[in-house]
Amino acid sequence: MQLIVLDLEWNQPTSYQSAAYRRVGDRLLFEVIQFGAAKLDEGLEIVDTISIPVNPTHYQTIHPRVRRMTGLTRDVLCDAPAFPEAMETFMDWCGEDCCLCTWGPDDLPVLMDNLLMHGLDATLPDGYDLQ
Repeated sequence: MQLIVLDLEWNQPTSYQSAAYRRVGDRLLFEVIQFGAAKLDEGLEIVDTISIPVNPTHYQTIHPRVRRMTGLTRDVLCDAPAFPEAMETFMDWCGEDCCLCTWGPDDLPVLMDNLLMHGLDATLPDGYDLQ
């Protein structure tokens, strides 16, 4: 089994009124704009890393706070793949037998919300919060 330490970067709406909706009352709070991950071996040594920028579909304007924290700009993301393609690339890199580990409780729920927003299967490998 591959251990994948996942660190997502995500954008957010610039105002409550600009939030994207999957259906009435079900808004997308955060849109994934970058997949970052490290693949670990059985000895917990890093054997590979990946960074995949994602061209945002719903929040085209990068929130100023997100831009300051991540350094990601609209110019960097405009030629990046859309979320479905980036997700496919990420899961292919992870392999079939993997476990997603995150640095906090937010990454996996945000990833699931994005999968649902794009009409994709939201079934993920096992996941754990390392904190």
